[in-house]
Amino acid sequence: MAEDGRIVEEVAAAVGLAEGQPGVRAVIAALARLEPVSIRRISRAVELPVPIVASVCGELRKRAVVAEERPAQLTSAGRRLFAAGQLGLCRSAACPTCAGRGAMVSGELSPVAAELAKAAGRAPRPRLELDQCHCTVGTKLRRVLALDEADALVGRRILLLGDDDLVSLAIRAVVRRFGSEATVPHLVVLDVDPQLLDFLRAELEDAPFPFTSVRHDLREPLPAAMAQAFDTVVTDPPYTVSAACLFLSRAAEALDGAGSVFLSFGSRRPGATFELQRAVGEMGFAIRRLVPDFNDYVGAGALGGTSQLYHLAATDRLRPLATGTFEGPIYTASVSS
Repeated sequence: MAEDGRIVEEVAAAVGLAEGQPGVRAVIAALARLEPVSIRRISRAVELPVPIVASVCGELRKRAVVAEERPAQLTSAGRRLFAAGQLGLCRSAACPTCAGRGAMVSGELSPVAAELAKAAGRAPRPRLELDQCHCTVGTKLRRVLALDEADALVGRRILLLGDDDLVSLAIRAVVRRFGSEATVPHLVVLDVDPQLLDFLRAELEDAPFPFTSVRHDLREPLPAAMAQAFDTVVTDPPYTVSAACLFLSRAAEALDGAGSVFLSFGSRRPGATFELQRAVGEMGFAIRRLVPDFNDYVGAGALGGTSQLYHLAATDRLRPLATGTFEGPIYTASVSS
């Protein structure tokens, strides 16, 4: 067993952590991302009680992973074992008061924003029959920040179910400037639009991580190679409840047991929100975070120009509601949600 795995296993056993080794890894990831950081802030980040986090950090100190200094921080050996690929971003990018979105695009990201704006200008025009509607550059970057803050970016195998919003390019730009080749093990884009996929392949030739694009209609089951193969799924599906539930079902198939889904959903109808959230629970997802008006879109009159962002965590009851071929309508032109 590798040294990092042995340490995680030992600490989980010593603390008797109900969340097991994933809970220990979550604490270490928060430390690597936020250090130097108080135990209380780590507790909030990983949603574990303060005494449990303190116990984990105490055991990590015994193993020379966490330094004796306060606030908590990794030792050089701890960084070597557990912090490879971390983004070198100023953590002031996280903001609790920016219209409730939880993240703002700081000045250090200005060159990245300019790069993305140019790329967006070269992108294919949105296909309205597929409910494509491009989000703003600021939204693309906020999504990347949200992934990073949720420990869903660094070291994670990432699947984008649809990417007309060019989130893959945002991840590429941020990782290239602030990360390393160790930041993202693999990124896959699955989309039905061949023109978009051709564009992304050309743009991501120089990505600092392995990239794969696959043409696929999500009304069909996921390709077998994608089942239980990912840690993080990001999706902004067509603007209907049926589409959101279908895409979440495919996300559930794609996750490797645990993991996170970041879903953008724009309906303003209470009934639609209820139906979606009921399906979320039935599939075995827990809502870790729900941010109204997180996403801004260009010319999205039907959505009021914004949509919500759901951060969903997979539980041990995870199961897709839609299996096999989906026969129903999913686009707004053919269904009313």
